[in-house]
Amino acid sequence: MKQKTLFICRSCGAEFGKWFGRCPACNEWNTIEETALPSGRKKISSAQSVPLDRIDIDDHARIITGINEFDLACGGGIVPGSVILIGGEPGIGKSTLALQIASSMKTLYVSGEESPSQIGQRARRLGIKGEAVHITTAVIVEDILELAEKDKPHCIIIDSIQTIYSTETPGIAGSVSQIRESASKLVSLAKHKGVPILLIGHITKEGSIAGPKVLEHIVDTVLYFEGDFSKEYRMLRAFKNRYGSANEIGLFEMTGRGLMEVRDKNRVFLNPFLSSSPGNAVAAALEGSRTILFEVQSLVSFTNFSNPRRMADGFDINRLVLIIAVLEKHAGLKLSSFDVFLNISGGFHISETGADLAVAMAVGSSMKDMSIAERTGFIGEISLSGEIRPVPQCSRRIHEFRHSGFTTLILSEQDLRESDSSSFDGTIHGIKHIRDAMDLVF
Repeated sequence: MKQKTLFICRSCGAEFGKWFGRCPACNEWNTIEETALPSGRKKISSAQSVPLDRIDIDDHARIITGINEFDLACGGGIVPGSVILIGGEPGIGKSTLALQIASSMKTLYVSGEESPSQIGQRARRLGIKGEAVHITTAVIVEDILELAEKDKPHCIIIDSIQTIYSTETPGIAGSVSQIRESASKLVSLAKHKGVPILLIGHITKEGSIAGPKVLEHIVDTVLYFEGDFSKEYRMLRAFKNRYGSANEIGLFEMTGRGLMEVRDKNRVFLNPFLSSSPGNAVAAALEGSRTILFEVQSLVSFTNFSNPRRMADGFDINRLVLIIAVLEKHAGLKLSSFDVFLNISGGFHISETGADLAVAMAVGSSMKDMSIAERTGFIGEISLSGEIRPVPQCSRRIHEFRHSGFTTLILSEQDLRESDSSSFDGTIHGIKHIRDAMDLVF
């Protein structure tokens, strides 16, 4: 009997009955692989259903690891029976974090890339006592399931999912079919036994987790490590979370003793000396339950080329081009002969529009070579007509500015009327148009 095969795109996870050079779903080239369908699946005849109102719900059953930043990114701790996928660039700290988490409970640590002696050396360097951590180099998923049944750990860590394979599925470790089948069996174990599982995934050159897209769909939480290797700070960002907010971030500092939690988040993204040099402005962003203040740095310089450059690090380049066009049209800044460079300090990436006003003021400050007064913050979105529009949850941003010692705030007139600004000790200016902000500051 001929074995049935399926063609799966390793980029988007789409399935096809025949091979294509270019995936019809995601338009990527040479990403479709032939996969043999597993045969001989046993029919489950003991399926049962439970009425919804008879299901016991325990909202306080989360496992607290003691690493507050990781617990926050997970939504308040690890939910028993959940599967967490952690991705990030090589060397950014995935295995270090996994080992620190493992030391907080009885853990089965499955290492497919390092020997037990290498893990032991890292644990000694990090000052981790490993009485509760059991190391295994087994990479066959059936052996891992058997070991979990025997040891009954409180948590299982797989480092990494690309090294695990099943003997019941054809293909080498790391192939689409092996990752799909191995991950499915591990997820089934987590749901039936209530044991949380942490999967560490490799990253492709495009920055996404390697393997089929279905891997991200079947897990409960997807966490990405972000950070600049030239700096010691790391951000653990939640991109998917079935048990909490998908906008939370955890802040860590990479030290000789592992990943240490950052208590003062504004120390990472704000200049501690509050530099008054031209081109700097401060804004506030919401990241889940956090309000983070960050510094926008701009450099405007004359260009000899017909097409001036627009470059941004940590900010959407298309949004920057839009703001520059508004400044030219409505604020009288002639930027068509100048290069504009923008940077968000600390490696922070801002994706909301609440920083528009700070970006515009940083560009204007550099263009005019005039400094913005110290301890001045900006909140506001800029429309194409140059109007300053309100931003969500402005009261939280105002409170964070007050808590950090800022004395002057500039925001939209509507936010000034509708937000709770009575607790702010300094001066708040409500403006309608970008021209008003330029006249007020410069």
